Formats: sequence, structure tokens, C-alpha cells
Amino acid sequence: MGGLASFVGTYGPWIAFLLLALIGGKMIAEAVRGGDGESVRFESGTATLLVLAVATSIDALAVGVSFAVLDIPIVSLAITIGVVTFVFSAAGVLLGSAFGHIMGGEKAGIVGGIILVAIGLRILLEHLFF
Repeated sequence: MGGLASFVGTYGPWIAFLLLALIGGKMIAEAVRGGDGESVRFESGTATLLVLAVATSIDALAVGVSFAVLDIPIVSLAITIGVVTFVFSAAGVLLGSAFGHIMGGEKAGIVGGIILVAIGLRILLEHLFF
């Protein structure tokens, strides 16, 4: 378990940053190119969803491995993390939908891309400096 924890701790933040930056950059580029007044639709194919899931889960993987290495009782923590994740995900979907209708597809795509890049940068900076 030590090798996996070391690998995730060392390279996980870099991988998360790169994946989120690529996805965020792609969203921004698609929003800018789609400037014909029509609503921008982002592809949500299996590959895109898989990459996004991996990118947003690497940080959680590092925490989970840390829990296992530290021998912390995980059941109550997993339930708490699951509930909080569900609540914030549901709120994100509702707010994102409302924000998309208010701002329009292009602007919402640009803002969403910037947010993804910022999340990746935050993960990387936390790894490097904290």
C-alpha cells in the first residue's frame, strides 16, 4: 500500500491539474468557437465523462489512500463524504443550469472552463506549497 500512496501523493495532483486544465481549455475553446449565437453543446461521450471523472476523483483517491494508511475508521467518514458530495453535486447541477440559462451557452462555457482550470490549479498549488 505504501507504493500506491507514494505514487498518488507525488503524481496525483499533477495528473488532476493536467486533466482539468485540458478539459477546461477544451470547454473555453468550444465556447469561443461556437460564436454563432446558438447554444453551445458540449460532447458528453463516454470517454469525456471518464476523463472528467478521473480528473475530479484523483484528489479523493489520495485522501482515501491516506485514510487506509493512517488506519482511520472509514465507514462514518465515507458516509459523511458521500452525503456532502451528493448535496454539493446536486446544488452544482441546479446552479449550473440556472447560470447557463441566465448567461447563455457561450459565456457559461467560458466561465465553466475557467472554473475547471482554477480547480486544477488549486489542487496543484496545495500539493506544491501546503
